[in-house]
Amino acid sequence: MCKNVAIMPMKKNVDSAMQKSCKPAMLGRMWQASRRSLNLDHAPAHHFACSQWQSSPHPSTTYLIYRWLLFISVISTGIASFACQHLPRQYDGPIRELNYMKWFIYFTNWGYLLITLQSALALAVVIRYRSQKCNSTYEEDEIPIPLGRRVRTPLLCRAYWLSHNIATDLAFVISLVYWTLVHDPRIHEINAINVLVHGGNSLVMVIELLVTSHPVRAAHALYSAGAGLAYGVFSAFYWAVGGTDRIGLPAIYPVLDWNKPGSAFGFVSLCAVVMVFAHALATCVAAVRMRVALRLRARPHADRLALPTH
Repeated sequence: MCKNVAIMPMKKNVDSAMQKSCKPAMLGRMWQASRRSLNLDHAPAHHFACSQWQSSPHPSTTYLIYRWLLFISVISTGIASFACQHLPRQYDGPIRELNYMKWFIYFTNWGYLLITLQSALALAVVIRYRSQKCNSTYEEDEIPIPLGRRVRTPLLCRAYWLSHNIATDLAFVISLVYWTLVHDPRIHEINAINVLVHGGNSLVMVIELLVTSHPVRAAHALYSAGAGLAYGVFSAFYWAVGGTDRIGLPAIYPVLDWNKPGSAFGFVSLCAVVMVFAHALATCVAAVRMRVALRLRARPHADRLALPTH
């Protein structure tokens, strides 16, 4: 009886000690899992240089041509958007000299600059990978890797992946917010440039999601939400130092008027939340693309392995 009484406190002490030791271990595992999901490492690296719909692990000539055409189209539209600035035709206020540098204060143009950046980085990745493959006698899977050493994704690929993720989410949110909350038919004209930067931006990134080969991680939504919050901070600072929009109003956008901080902060928070949902949509599109491509590749192999029916 005495032995049982003595054993009971010992068991309680052991259980409490195990619980205390398990908590730091669990937190450590959660931290490591969070770091892995947020990092920008992905293997194999040729996924950033190839299309999902090509069979070879080397960048194809067709994909290189696509990259050049996309980059030229995107940068041409951006230059036209910057060069063709003008006051609204319905503007009846005092005559103002147009400040072209105010093109950079608009969220739409931030998003379009990111689309241009990601298309330029994607082109650079393809060109670099093709040149490396031409000069190398090794296949990617044949390169010897020392045991215990983890090969990191090249910096160029990581920069492209980050810009691609943020540009995709910003494009979806910009198109949605502009046509639902910002567009005013009395002020904003519906012309080719306006449609391209507020609708063509999303179309370009949808095409990118369907063509590219690299995945989209759900945790990377934090980067896009951070970009949205960064613009909110910029707009508040721009207002605080007396900045105005292109026609002299104190708010860059009517819905982002920091003279009404409550509504402005609510709008920024809403955009950050919508950004997360936009990233979830991009993640689903990329997952469906990868699954469809795997099934299409598996079908010819299944046909070759099938037994004859005669």
